[in-house]
Amino acid sequence: MDVGPGTIEKLRKLKIDPNTIGVLLITHFHLDHVLDLPALLKIRLFNEVGGANPSPPQLELIGPVGLRDFLENMVSDRGVYSYLSQMMRYDVYVNLYEVGGGLAYDSRRLKVYALPVEHFNGLAYRVEFDGYSIAYSGDTVYDENIVKLAEDVDVLIHECSFPSEMILGKHSSEKDLLRVVRKAKPKILIVTHLYPAWESREKELEELFSKEPIRRVIIPKDMDIIEV
Repeated sequence: MDVGPGTIEKLRKLKIDPNTIGVLLITHFHLDHVLDLPALLKIRLFNEVGGANPSPPQLELIGPVGLRDFLENMVSDRGVYSYLSQMMRYDVYVNLYEVGGGLAYDSRRLKVYALPVEHFNGLAYRVEFDGYSIAYSGDTVYDENIVKLAEDVDVLIHECSFPSEMILGKHSSEKDLLRVVRKAKPKILIVTHLYPAWESREKELEELFSKEPIRRVIIPKDMDIIEV
């Protein structure tokens, strides 16, 4: 879910091959959520020793309306990375879905639901897989659509960019997230997208949400692996 700057490097440090990613959800087109997307698509064209891969692994790529234009503006013959236009025919190995809401993807074991949220053409997602469910807010203000997606979810991953006394832009504060938690009642809460204003105040967040009937409250760091 999203592929911001440094994603590929961190996956490799965790001994995870980026080419094993089969389904990728994009919430919106801000750089901190999509900057590694061109690289993720490009490396599928190469094998483990850097040679050409004649059969790039397929990728199901799901995102807001405008996703195809976003890619074309980067890698077409008139795009920012036009030098890749002949080599990087991503349409051969990428199934691209532009969604506005509802059931976004349905395979035998995996279902993905999306709803729009108020953040620059943004989407939030609910993923259901083998009887488990995860909701992901992306970036958003308080929005009833994320409440709908997160209702009784096993894991809610939700942004909390700024403290309420200094909220900026179309983002959520701890008070906004508390409203979502009380309505949606997730079992596990993972608080993400913390701006520097929260540095040294993470314990404050953990204590706030631990007062709610939640099994676990997690404020992760980069490269954390969370077993649920």
